[in-house]
Amino acid sequence: MAEALLRARLAERGVDARVASAGTLAWGGPATGNASLAVAELGVDLDGHLSRQLTAKLVDASDLVIGMTRDHVWRATTLSPDATGRAFLLGELARLGGRAGSRHPDESERAWAQRVARERPDGPIGRHDDEVADPVGEPLAVYRATAARLDRDLRVIAELLVP
Repeated sequence: MAEALLRARLAERGVDARVASAGTLAWGGPATGNASLAVAELGVDLDGHLSRQLTAKLVDASDLVIGMTRDHVWRATTLSPDATGRAFLLGELARLGGRAGSRHPDESERAWAQRVARERPDGPIGRHDDEVADPVGEPLAVYRATAARLDRDLRVIAELLVP
């Protein structure tokens, strides 16, 4: 859901960005029916989405890594230790990005992410409320609430990336 929503929100800002998703427990299948319904209600299409496993190659190629849980961020930084300055929890990136400010026109996405990372206090990455639980197996109402949360934070992130 997050991949499709971020791509759509960036497209609304005139950016055709390369956005990819991968999971720590990817099963190689399509999005669930409830996920497709929840994001369709937000005007986004999940047709053609296939889950895949997070790899070091994917992390290394990414200017910005957004995890839903601390475990996701930990896994990304374990696969690619230099990703620490560009790997965030979703809510953490929206919150700290607001504090750091929008990306400057001459600033790369990677440099912006590193600037945002400098806003982190010492200690664990993110707060508990920065995490987004996976709704898999839950009723449609939970998928809708998750999609709404993702969309809210991803709109903030898109605005920070493309002011």
